[in-house]
Amino acid sequence: MKITIPVFALLFGSLALPALGQKPKTAKIAPLAGAPTLFINDQPALPFQYALTHVAGGRWSWEELPAHNLKNACADGIRLFQVDLWFEDIWRAGEKHLDMDLARRQVRGVLDACPDAAVVVRLHVNAPQWWNRAHPEECVQFADGPVEDYPMGLPFNHEDGDIYRTVRASLASERWRRESGERVAEFCRRLARTREGRAVIGIHLSCGVYGEWHPWGFTKYEPDVSMPMQQAFRRWLTACYQTDLRLQQAWNQPGITLATARVPDTLARRCCGDGFFRDPGQEQQVIDFYRCQQEGIAADIEYFCRLVKQYWGRPLITGVFYGYFHFSLCRQALSGHLEIERLLDSPWIDYFAGPTSYNRPSRSTGGSGLQRSIVQSVLRHGKMWFDEVDNGYIQDKREKDFVRSTPLGDSAYLPVFQRSLWLPLVQGCGLWLYDFGPRRNTGWWDGAMYRAEIRRTQAFFAQRREPMPSSGADALVVWDTESFYHVENAGGKNCERGLDDAAEDLMRCGIGLDHTYLFDLPKINLAPYKAVLFMNAWKLDAPQRRYILDSVAAHGRTVIWNYLGGYSDGRQTGQGNVEQLTGMTLNRAPDPDSILWRLDTFSFKSPERIQPLLVVADSAAIPLGYLADSSETPVIARKKSGGHNSVYAGVALHRPGVFRRLLRDAGCHVWNEKDEPVFLTGPYLLLHTNGEGLRTIQLRSGKPLEVHTPAPATLLLDAKTGDAILK
Repeated sequence: MKITIPVFALLFGSLALPALGQKPKTAKIAPLAGAPTLFINDQPALPFQYALTHVAGGRWSWEELPAHNLKNACADGIRLFQVDLWFEDIWRAGEKHLDMDLARRQVRGVLDACPDAAVVVRLHVNAPQWWNRAHPEECVQFADGPVEDYPMGLPFNHEDGDIYRTVRASLASERWRRESGERVAEFCRRLARTREGRAVIGIHLSCGVYGEWHPWGFTKYEPDVSMPMQQAFRRWLTACYQTDLRLQQAWNQPGITLATARVPDTLARRCCGDGFFRDPGQEQQVIDFYRCQQEGIAADIEYFCRLVKQYWGRPLITGVFYGYFHFSLCRQALSGHLEIERLLDSPWIDYFAGPTSYNRPSRSTGGSGLQRSIVQSVLRHGKMWFDEVDNGYIQDKREKDFVRSTPLGDSAYLPVFQRSLWLPLVQGCGLWLYDFGPRRNTGWWDGAMYRAEIRRTQAFFAQRREPMPSSGADALVVWDTESFYHVENAGGKNCERGLDDAAEDLMRCGIGLDHTYLFDLPKINLAPYKAVLFMNAWKLDAPQRRYILDSVAAHGRTVIWNYLGGYSDGRQTGQGNVEQLTGMTLNRAPDPDSILWRLDTFSFKSPERIQPLLVVADSAAIPLGYLADSSETPVIARKKSGGHNSVYAGVALHRPGVFRRLLRDAGCHVWNEKDEPVFLTGPYLLLHTNGEGLRTIQLRSGKPLEVHTPAPATLLLDAKTGDAILK
């Protein structure tokens, strides 16, 4: 896996950007030293932005507090800025054209604060409320209840109500797509010709819940049974099956036709025929619906990004919130970004973005700052990833909300801030500071300590030139999108533990890890890896199985299967599918309401029923973990099979120590025995500590490095020598 740090240059000094009256700026994402890199005016630029937010009092660039924060960012060396614009504000009922004066004023406010700024406009393309009320037949409907009226306008923000059953244009509506597309084309044509437009280098397209391309109301409710969705589903089915007979056979529903097929109801969506798994022989309707909905949203994204590229008239970058994998509330079939492979290969999209995982441990002091996507796969496809840094706080465990114990100057927050800045940049990604501070009558980073860190971070990463031909990781973690179509979509504690908590635990196991989407696995040189961990490969088709058995399970490598890898092959579910991959004989155990299991000194209780539960019944396998009952039944085991070692887990793995044990047994190097985040990126080792104390870092040379921190800290070390580079 070849990942390199781009050659960055500061956006000031020798690379000063044109002032307002000079030639228009251009931008692109292009490879440099093997990595996707942001170029402005054909010069590499540090992808470090400051962004205003959508909140009332903090979004208009010319207002007092936002202007103050923009000036601070400019004084601290930032030259990339992002502002929000909503069709709600500039596309008015009865008007033939958009209010471009307001759009220009929003950009001009940035230029007033920072004359040589480069600006990205986050354009929200969801229909204004007047449009929704004028076209109720085009709006989303819910399978589990009626649409409810929700107040709009101050003191509410435009995004308030997105997660409820509120009036919103269906993402499947062809009329919304067409008319909003016309407005996007107009916006680009008109703004690009203005003095303010000369400073614009990118358009970030937003829609769906919080602008992140999730179906409206997805967190608790069941969209979308509107007529536009019904029609889109029938078109999709016709393209897929072509004849009524093929549809009837696939759905096992005699009498159904392409003209009468309907989206599934709430009961069908929330029930699975085989415990956690959908039975393709009986539940293909639900699988098809979620795939149709996901493909439709991906098509919307491509459509709007293509329009921007076509109508802007000069090179600029387009991006979206997409590619979320972690922390999707265990409703990935509905709300996840499952068609990421299609968009990674799209010529119309330059970057993807997302905030840090909202899983509480990830954002806390000592947390990993878990990124929402599989960012190494994003980079591998030549796209950039931007972290949205919206965590201008630390989390007080006594409180339900994220807070600072003291406003500004809270040194306890500084290591979290450093982790948020350094992690994406050391990986060759970008970031923007999304400043919700105006809700507290200041900027979140409007303090001498944080502003100094912003300046120091930019100065350091702008000078990085070292290529990173390899991350140096010993283990590869594989994540799959396709499997989510074939499993439960109702959330639940087991899912949260098995995915969100487990992802955080992995980051804290003290071992250098690389990550990939399953669809990218054949593109990766597997030689450096002593272990490959399949975290959620619950559905694997025949070619995937063959590749894994022939190429991954080889050369003495350890292959770890986290909870029923390959239980579905896309046609049927079954124990035999897992036995084929693991090489172990398994038995189906009773499904108690909850189970206890243990491995070494770690013991767990599942908060919910685990079904199906397959335990080890293979005398040649070495038991590692047991059901913690009187039977002492093995539920985690290792077996040497041919040219590799197979580790099977019949329960979802979690806890840093469990992952550390299994990966250490596979021969992986343990850098840190404490449960703290460790990121290995070529010549660098990024360490984020969770508190005061002495920890011993084991370098590959065998030299122990003693690191003492009097408080939580973030350290960037030379991975070879252990010397501190940033701290």
